[in-house]
Amino acid sequence: MPMLLIEGDYRILNAKPDGDTVRFDPHDAAFWYDIPGTHKIDKTHRNSRGGANLRLDAIDALETHYLGTGPHEVHQPLDLGAHAARDELLNWLGFTTVQHAGEKVTASTPESVPGFILASAIDVHSRCVALAGRGAPPAGKKSGDWITVDVPLLRTTANHHLLALGLVFPTFYANLFPDLRTELTAVSQQARSAGLGVWAKDMTTTGAAITGLSSLTDNLVLLPKLFRRLADHLRFAPDSSLDCFPSYLFGGADRFRILSQGPTAKTLTGLHHVVEVNGGTVRMTHPIEDLVFAEE
Repeated sequence: MPMLLIEGDYRILNAKPDGDTVRFDPHDAAFWYDIPGTHKIDKTHRNSRGGANLRLDAIDALETHYLGTGPHEVHQPLDLGAHAARDELLNWLGFTTVQHAGEKVTASTPESVPGFILASAIDVHSRCVALAGRGAPPAGKKSGDWITVDVPLLRTTANHHLLALGLVFPTFYANLFPDLRTELTAVSQQARSAGLGVWAKDMTTTGAAITGLSSLTDNLVLLPKLFRRLADHLRFAPDSSLDCFPSYLFGGADRFRILSQGPTAKTLTGLHHVVEVNGGTVRMTHPIEDLVFAEE
């Protein structure tokens, strides 16, 4: 399926960008309605310029401000990759100076930077799922064009850049073309082998000893999707044992296929199929690039 090209500007003032989420103001907000799928970015989810948040496709950055079951936001270790991914994304897009109060941007130089996105869907949170490009679009292309993205074009995007540096985890959804997934898997595995970025401390498949919520927020580098499920479980049922975590995952809505099981692999529901709990240690039994999730 081709992706929709939309030109616009990245603006971050008064926003809370992280390593896989940033605000994008299209030159013509009407193009939001051309993105296929049941979810839309209606006026209630846009700013005064018609802009909305992007979710960068195929990547998952350590959380800097996750609400989930609340009532307060929590984060993953900010100095072990969460801020590094955010800062590299903003620098790559062209923001030379960014000031924050907490996670909120209070000033940036410049105020906006030009760019384009290649959109494939809108998620349940009304964020556009996209590949993020900077500067002018490919020669001869303009907003409204449908483009079949190839690997050379993919390599010019922020999504590819952050994975190559090991600053984010790959997290694939069914809308991503298989050849693009293959390329992103390769660069992620190269970064992991080199111990770059999050891979230097990642405990997702080796096993993370969890003694409480502070283990997740202060010490452990885990796949963000696993972090979110653990953080929600620990806040929703703080007195329960981690032995109950698989049951919590059983009730979740994560739907996915395991690629290594072949093209006929059935769709599974619930991360309990790939998460193992042994006392106070939690680990995933498959590397994240072996899973393809159904789009939410």
